[in-house]
Amino acid sequence: MKRLLFLIMLIPTICNAKSPEQVRSAFLYQMAKFIEFPNQQTKTSTKFCFLNIDNGPGLILMGNRNLKIRSLPIEIIQIKKPNDLRELSGQCDITYIDESNEDDILKVWIKTNPLDTVFVGESIEFLEGGGVASLVQEGSKIRLYINKQQVSQHNFKVLSRLLAVSKFHPN
Repeated sequence: MKRLLFLIMLIPTICNAKSPEQVRSAFLYQMAKFIEFPNQQTKTSTKFCFLNIDNGPGLILMGNRNLKIRSLPIEIIQIKKPNDLRELSGQCDITYIDESNEDDILKVWIKTNPLDTVFVGESIEFLEGGGVASLVQEGSKIRLYINKQQVSQHNFKVLSRLLAVSKFHPN
């Protein structure tokens, strides 16, 4: 029943989407609703961070700043390639890394302690390199994959409703 409710909430957003970027931005927005971030009670906004807000999901969410998650507005932040993921973790709730930047980020990642931000990429390789979630294009569909091993090592909680509609890698 919960799975059906989640899908019903997601379908109107996806039906209007015309491009992979629009679908990914809808997924990012919906994902944030089903993740409990550290210090949730004291937050003033839900922060989405992107390396690029000139195109892709960052641009789309930037144009929809009136969206809210748990009655809090969303905030879109453009970041530079991070050298210190700990600092980035304190600034962002969800950090989206497009496929062209995944390798640069993953090299820095390996030595990282538990983080507060959910790192989302676009490929299975992103998950294999330590990413938390990935929005992978499979034919004409975008599928959400989650690395459960990484989820359990970080300081946020992914609710079961999100896990129920996800695929897992590695299995």
